[in-house]
Amino acid sequence: MDPEHPSQATYTPALLGLVWTAMFGFSAFFFSYSTMVTIAATDGLSTVTGGSVLTTMMIGVIVAQPFAPWAGRVFGFKASLMLALVLQFLGQLLGLFVTPPLLALVLAGLCGGVGFGLFVVLANAAVPGTTAPGRTGKALGFFGGITSLAAAVGAPLGLWLVETIPIWTFRIIVCACLLLAIPTVLKYVPGRPPRRGNDDSGASPSGNETVGVRSGRNEKRSLRKAGRWAGEALGLVLMLSPFLVGMIVFGIIVGFGPGEDVAVAALFIAGMQISAVIGRFVVGAVSDSFPPFALNILGLVLTAIGLVCAVVSYGGTLFASMLVIGLGLGAMQSASLVMAFAAVSSPSRASVAWNMNFDIGLAVAGVVGGLGFTYLGSSSTFLVCALLLLFTGALSWIARTLQRRNNGHG
Repeated sequence: MDPEHPSQATYTPALLGLVWTAMFGFSAFFFSYSTMVTIAATDGLSTVTGGSVLTTMMIGVIVAQPFAPWAGRVFGFKASLMLALVLQFLGQLLGLFVTPPLLALVLAGLCGGVGFGLFVVLANAAVPGTTAPGRTGKALGFFGGITSLAAAVGAPLGLWLVETIPIWTFRIIVCACLLLAIPTVLKYVPGRPPRRGNDDSGASPSGNETVGVRSGRNEKRSLRKAGRWAGEALGLVLMLSPFLVGMIVFGIIVGFGPGEDVAVAALFIAGMQISAVIGRFVVGAVSDSFPPFALNILGLVLTAIGLVCAVVSYGGTLFASMLVIGLGLGAMQSASLVMAFAAVSSPSRASVAWNMNFDIGLAVAGVVGGLGFTYLGSSSTFLVCALLLLFTGALSWIARTLQRRNNGHG
């Protein structure tokens, strides 16, 4: 992507347009995410069925994400983002017009999940091309802060709306959000990213080489590329492992609450989410000036401290612990995203890796939280999560040290 922007500008029209699109695209998804179980109950289905449909939607999100870079290459960013928004829009229409309640929810969830899976990867991958060189961290922090805010507002607002107005009116509101996301896609997102001199096929620009030489070079290039991708994948797994655990922590607190016997759990959860948005904004703003790895470790330490404090905290001190956890998780979200973009050769692959860790963490949180809160209790579950954070932080530190040593010798 090569939009026109001043050489030193961060908040370019292209970035602001992309953020506008993402704001409404994320809000529409979290309207649906937060209300799936409630709509199922309203239609006479059980909570277990509603939860299973919600899981199906998240599977659609995760499965679609690895295909987003391919869609961007084949159809271009603009057409792919439009396809993603249309799929989410189609999901709302199916939920509105399909008669059997279970079938309507399953179709709406799958279409919406696949659409959002494509949308979130493509939108994240487009951010570096909308801002000046050297300002990627600040742009990613701004983009991530706005989308986190959209999620933090969209989930509770969706629940309030679906309990206040008819479901068909609610779905029309979600459709309106998706329609509002379209104009800036059409105006600011180019049709196709520029091709490099040597594309992935490995073809030579001149046709004078013999077939044998060309195929031999292509084979060696493919082997080198496969080795490079394998190395990038392993490095990303280790580097993003603290972030994965962080998203498990986030999902546990949102899904199961800040602890046992907490009277107003929603207040604590809202405080943590708002604090996470602030942490993401702040760390994104400074990630071009400070090493993102150090900022990620800082977020990890803050989250671990907050989890330990939550074990022995009550009332106002528990609320403060939730704020510390939120700041740490927000810092990890921004820093790990910048690290992912810096670590691999393709923005799309970095976006896929980061977003899959985000969504897998939320999915795993349901299992970990259910087992932990049932058999260990909230305090022990939080302590286990703090230990996992420290363990994965140590793994990422070792992997980074080895990588820097190898690069120094290379």
